[in-house]
Amino acid sequence: MLFLWGLDANGWANPYYSAAAQAGSQDWKAFFFGSFEWGNLITVDKTPLSIWVMSLSVRLFGLSSWSILIPQALMGVVTTYLIYRVIRRGFGPRTALFGAAIYATTPVVVLMSRFNNPEPLMGLLMVASVLFTLKAMESGRLRTFALAGFLLGLAFMAKQVQALLVVPALCTTVLIFTAGRFVHRLRPLLLAAGALLATGGTWLVAVDLIPSPFRPYVGGSVTNSAVELTLDYNGLSRFIHIPMNTEGGRATSGDELAPYDGGIRRIFNGNFAPEIGWLLFAGIICCVIVLVLHTSPDSSPYQRHLSVMASIWFTTVMAVLCFMGTMVHTYYTYALAAPLALLTATGLAYLWRLRVRPVLRLTGAILIGASAYMASRIMDYSDQWPLELRAALIISGAAGAAAWLAASTGSRSRTPLLLLIAATLLIGPTATNLYTLATPQKGTNPQSGPVGNDATSMSRLMLLVKAGKPPWAQQTALGAPPSPAAIDVLRNTAGAQRWAAATYSAQNAALYQLESGRPVIPLGGWLGTDPVPTLQQFQRLVSERQIGYFIWQQDLMDRGELSPETISISQWVRDNFREQVVDGVRLYDLRG
Repeated sequence: MLFLWGLDANGWANPYYSAAAQAGSQDWKAFFFGSFEWGNLITVDKTPLSIWVMSLSVRLFGLSSWSILIPQALMGVVTTYLIYRVIRRGFGPRTALFGAAIYATTPVVVLMSRFNNPEPLMGLLMVASVLFTLKAMESGRLRTFALAGFLLGLAFMAKQVQALLVVPALCTTVLIFTAGRFVHRLRPLLLAAGALLATGGTWLVAVDLIPSPFRPYVGGSVTNSAVELTLDYNGLSRFIHIPMNTEGGRATSGDELAPYDGGIRRIFNGNFAPEIGWLLFAGIICCVIVLVLHTSPDSSPYQRHLSVMASIWFTTVMAVLCFMGTMVHTYYTYALAAPLALLTATGLAYLWRLRVRPVLRLTGAILIGASAYMASRIMDYSDQWPLELRAALIISGAAGAAAWLAASTGSRSRTPLLLLIAATLLIGPTATNLYTLATPQKGTNPQSGPVGNDATSMSRLMLLVKAGKPPWAQQTALGAPPSPAAIDVLRNTAGAQRWAAATYSAQNAALYQLESGRPVIPLGGWLGTDPVPTLQQFQRLVSERQIGYFIWQQDLMDRGELSPETISISQWVRDNFREQVVDGVRLYDLRG
């Protein structure tokens, strides 16, 4: 219900990926390469597995918000079920249901399960890989290890390097717990690594081996290379701190620098905490708890495997999120949701099972109360939270902690108590999701919950961007709403030109393409900064009457961050073609 309710309110969600899904549904070449448009001039800046799923849905059911977004919602449902399966195997159905509920109500999970970014598919495949790795460690079957590597390779094809954050946890767990000599323990890892490399690397190598005249340019890369895109733009560049000015652009000498939020405090600030922070304190404490208690005599081998794997996975993702560079979005916290759900559920299960020990009983009560306090502090980031909800949160936290302390260790039914504890921990995330469902989520940086009270918070800045302040930010992050009259002009080029128009940025081009049903060139790719097409390429396409119109974007020109190729194309068009203004949109007819 959370993932599907009123899903079409999000419209095209991220138009950049919706346009690529539209292109893939129109042309199999665009499908394979993940092209932005079915003229196949340039691809999106990600590997195309997630685009493939959406493209097939559009082919089957037609182009609509529902056909693009429902696959993501179903991925979220399946991932929740897999979380349940992973936990139930060692901790039973109650703990498994609680872990699944934690995952399903985590705000960033709800947000992204209703959005068309690659995260839902990446998360599904990562959790599936964890499940099959744990199964392989029980059975010792090499083919199951290979299947886990294959699934992780597919996850890499969905979101590249981010999908590999689980690798340290998988490798360490297998090396620690697999029987035999060290060389023997390496065999399943090498087999899984081979399956991962073969699955994740085949498309990259295939694209780079195809001569550039016979394929689209790899968007986001400098050298037209899928491997370079992986290592640079979607790899090392994410860990580099790029100084930014207060207006959102790259800082130059003399600019006032925007503050850098890297470090442990990042994950708890007003931008990131509403997405993942509600149970983060509980997750950190439970990480310590499972590492200490997993060696207890009554712990099964599977419980030990899961405890170590989840702890390392959680720690790895936390470290990366806190210390990665400037190119970070709040929804990257999605990668933390699965290990957080695993740790919180299993950690509380350990404390509950061993609550006969006074120290552990007190620890559980403190964890419940502290989580409620943490949730109340997150609510301080917004003035829109009702006072009644804050009061209910504090009361339930106190009641849950007291109930935990007073819980009997006998055999009487404890279901009401467990439901109270679960409700205490899930009040904040669930309330956040109600705000998320009530707000259309569109563009580059969707966000959960109510608007922040800090004037510099991302949620408040995004309100200004949606209002067109400044215009260049709206066109970069969301795309400016296209004029119906201009859309009609583009539709009238049907069948005559390969591309109805060319413009920048990619979000602007995406909206024109989606609304007109005609391919539109995103000059310079995502931000207009890629070196494609060159002026000579563009002139040749115009001379061959392949492009219908050029749509001028003065606000992006004034910003001054377009590539030299995009600027030279714009100037050449302005100097050689007559401008016409259609409902405020500056068009240049290139068909003459």
